[in-house]
Formats: sequence, C-alpha cells, structure tokens
Amino acid sequence: METLREAVEDFARKKGVWAELWGEIEEGLSVERRDRRLEAISPYRETLFAVRVIHRGRAGLSYTTRAEPEAVREAAERAYEVSRFSEEEAEIPEFRDLPELEEKSVVRRSPEELESFLLEAEETALSSDSRIHRIERTALSFSETTYFIFQSGGLSASFCAGSYSFLISLTAREGEEERSAWEWREALDLSELDFRVLARSAARRALDLLSARKISSRRLSILFPPQAAVVLLETLSHSFCGDEVLKGRSRLAGKLGERLFSPKIILVDDGLLPGGPETRPFDDEGVPQERTILVSEGTISAFLYDTLWGRRAGRRSTGNARRPSFRSLPTISTTNLYLEPGSFSPEALREAESTVFEVYEMLGWHTTDPISGDFSVGVSGVLHERGEKTPISGMALSGNLFDLLARVTAVGADLTFYGDVGSPSLLVSGLDLSGA
Repeated sequence: METLREAVEDFARKKGVWAELWGEIEEGLSVERRDRRLEAISPYRETLFAVRVIHRGRAGLSYTTRAEPEAVREAAERAYEVSRFSEEEAEIPEFRDLPELEEKSVVRRSPEELESFLLEAEETALSSDSRIHRIERTALSFSETTYFIFQSGGLSASFCAGSYSFLISLTAREGEEERSAWEWREALDLSELDFRVLARSAARRALDLLSARKISSRRLSILFPPQAAVVLLETLSHSFCGDEVLKGRSRLAGKLGERLFSPKIILVDDGLLPGGPETRPFDDEGVPQERTILVSEGTISAFLYDTLWGRRAGRRSTGNARRPSFRSLPTISTTNLYLEPGSFSPEALREAESTVFEVYEMLGWHTTDPISGDFSVGVSGVLHERGEKTPISGMALSGNLFDLLARVTAVGADLTFYGDVGSPSLLVSGLDLSGA
C-alpha cells in the first residue's frame, strides 16, 4: 500500500491540489441452504479504491479495482478533471489524532463447518414443533474488511474489521394456513451466535401467528420488540443528519435543546462502540469517529455532521461521513445507532398493562415519510390480555413516528442489534389499532 500512497502524494504535489485515496479490501465466505439442501458456497474477495480530489472548493471522484500505482494515478487524473467542472462543494478535513482501537479480525471456518451450524439450526427449528414444516433458507457467512485511507495532508491509516452473519427463514403450517418468520443476526465471533436460540425464536414467531384473526378497532398500548423497534430508528436517523437539518428537511430543525420524546429515550450514535459493526477509528473522510448522544432523556441534544456540513453549521465533524459505495462521495450517515436499554424484561413489558399488542410484522413501513414521520402500516402480532395470547393479523397501525416516541412508557433491557442499528423493546401507550 505504500506505493499507492506515494502515487497519491506525488499527484497532489504536482497538481497543487488536495487528494485522498480511500480503499476497501473485503474477503469472506458464504454458505447458503434452501429447502434443506445446499444451494451455494461462495468465497469472495473484492479490492476497491476511490480517489477524491478537492480543487478550489469542489470535489471530484474516480475509482479503480486495481491495487496498482498506475491505476491509482489514472483515477486521480480523472478525479481532478471532474473537480474542475464539479458542482459538488467540499471542505478539506481537519487532521486529528485517531483513537486506538483493537482490530476485529475473524476466525475463519471451512465451508463444511459453516454448513454444520446451519444443519444444527434447521434441526432445532424442526424439532421444536411438528407444525414447522419448511425451512425456506439458512445462510451463514463471515467477512473481513480492511479499510485504508491516505491523504496528501499527511493522514495514513488502516483498520481491519470482521464479522459473522446468520439468517434463518421458515414456515409453520396448520391445516391450509401457513405463516413465515425469520431471524437474522451479526456478531464479531461465531461463538456469539446461538443458532439454537435464533432458530427457536423464528419458529415461535411463525407458530404464534397461526390462526391469526382481526379484532375490533381500539386504542391500546403496543409493544415493539427489537426487530420492529430498529425499523423505527432507521427512519428516525434521517432527522439527525446535519445536512437535512440545515436544509430544513428534518422535523428536528430548530429543535435543539427541546424535549420532544419520552424521557425514557436516550439515543446514541457511537462510532467507537466495543463490538459495534460500524466501529472504526476513522470515518470515510479520515476524521475520528466518536460517541454522540443525540437524545438525552427525551431532549434533542446533538446532530451528526461530516466536514462540509459541520463547518456550515459552525461545528466540527462528528466523524459521520460514510460512502454509500466506493463510487460515491462521502455523505452523512450514522455509525452504530442505538437506544440505551432500560430495566424491563420482555415478559414484564407484555404484562405491564391488562392489554398489550406485541408487533411481529409491519408491512409497508417503507412508505413512512421520514420528514413528517407520518405512517400507516399493516401489522400482525399477538394480543396479550389477562395472561392469554391471541394471534392477530390484518390490522392497521397509523400515526406519527415523533408522537409515537413521545408516548414510550417503558424500555426493555433486551438491546439487540440488527446490522448497525440496535434497540431494546419499547412499550408505547395510546396507539390506534384498526381493521385494515
């Protein structure tokens, strides 16, 4: 990599511009089974490099998949030409010392070992209940990515991060009725994935929805388990991006310091979270990642910035620049976004009130307006009432995301990450459940 760094520095010196080489080398192995048969064994290795040039306040980008000095120089020339006519404004990142983090390499396993874990998960699900009749898909993979960043201003850094990923999807049948469910989880180490527990969880969710029916419309408390709550947070994250705030495309614009959510809500973006899937010393501009409390006991306390939008807001970057792909310039994004857990078990939340509806599925959440927060989705789940469980489907849940988060009455202790977003269970009062 030293020759690549030298190629960027030499180019920047000759052209009198600021230049940056960002690289990503990812390799891994994926094993997939469908309908209890081996579907694919897929080893892979990708080498991706992007050169960003900032010239007179404008950014140009080009890329290559070849780890060769000549390929990097050619990409730099293309990026320079783009920068001369670009309308993309850019600021040169401020050089700061990076935090020291332990690299997260993975212990690699053979395809045979990975498949044996899938077989174990499948057998666990099938043996949990005779009504589990089909294992649609299981998949287990590991990946290890080394990130590089070299800047003509002097920064030269790299970091290695790896993880395992597991998925199971299955179907339960009773008579002519079928219900599907899934579980998916990532972990830094294979030992952190309990395949039996995840298989049983997917089976329970599918079984719980058999014989589901509609009920009369009512207002009641609704329990969002982690799998559903992270979907809420993914939509909410838009509102904390500094560019959206400054453009007036966030409902939180001008609300810094105001209490808009339940005092039970503490929302954190932590790029240094131990074991976090997006934990790194530096973001995709080479700025140190950090821990930012976005909501403190319901009060809006911070927004996220990259270098450009941070300076426009009169603040420094929070280390939240991310490239959607190596073909894209960095934009503002969350790192490890999560809600701080509370003290309640899932069982305690289900029994917190005389009637609680627990959400298992939300259909159509992608139609939610991230600016206004208005939503209307189809939901299925389980009604917990006086110790009895009733499977419910064909209902509609509508409202506003910001109002929903203001109505949180209790937060679970079961913080769970799905990808780079994590949440515990949330109990929310006074929501309207109606016949779809």
